[in-house]
Amino acid sequence: MPLSISSNAIVEKNKMNSDGAWILLLEVIYPGEDPVRACSNNEVVTWNGESWPAYPFKLGDIEESKDGDQPSLSLEVNDLARIMIPEIEARGGGVGAEAWIRIVHSKHLSNTTPEFEEMFEIVSVSIDSGYMIKFQLGIENLMTYRVPQNRYLKNHCRYKEFKGALCGYTGSESNCNRTFARCKELGNQTRFGGQPGVGNLGIQV
Repeated sequence: MPLSISSNAIVEKNKMNSDGAWILLLEVIYPGEDPVRACSNNEVVTWNGESWPAYPFKLGDIEESKDGDQPSLSLEVNDLARIMIPEIEARGGGVGAEAWIRIVHSKHLSNTTPEFEEMFEIVSVSIDSGYMIKFQLGIENLMTYRVPQNRYLKNHCRYKEFKGALCGYTGSESNCNRTFARCKELGNQTRFGGQPGVGNLGIQV
């Protein structure tokens, strides 16, 4: 699918020369904390109501392998001032955090929709002796998705959380083996997450 960009971006892209610049915005989101923001620019950028401090970072190319591993790319940050390193160490490297990459144009910062936006997950972090931080970012691998998404079995409940919102059981029992027989014992068969009427192989939707 072709990348859709704004009419302003098309004009800027086709200019022979310009005093504007394409700017990379980085936003790292740690669960339960305020996002950490930065931009690959020589001065602070204000975009979408937020301040994006200037910080030197570089994105690598997307790396893929013939073995079907999760595609990834590197993000390198030069932290000679040791501003980010203590933050990273305090969060155990930040593995699992979301890293959003966006592209905007310096002449059209009033446009709150970025020209490009992609969410990655931090899968590993390393710091060398020269204070260069290297994040490895994982991207979506469609080969890991189950298709069809749902499988309905005759005697097995598809709800993973016992007493959860889908299960709906509110009694005193503390365990369930997710079978229809157990659900019936608990008097909760009307909320059973399987399909007793289908064949032994189940159905996929």
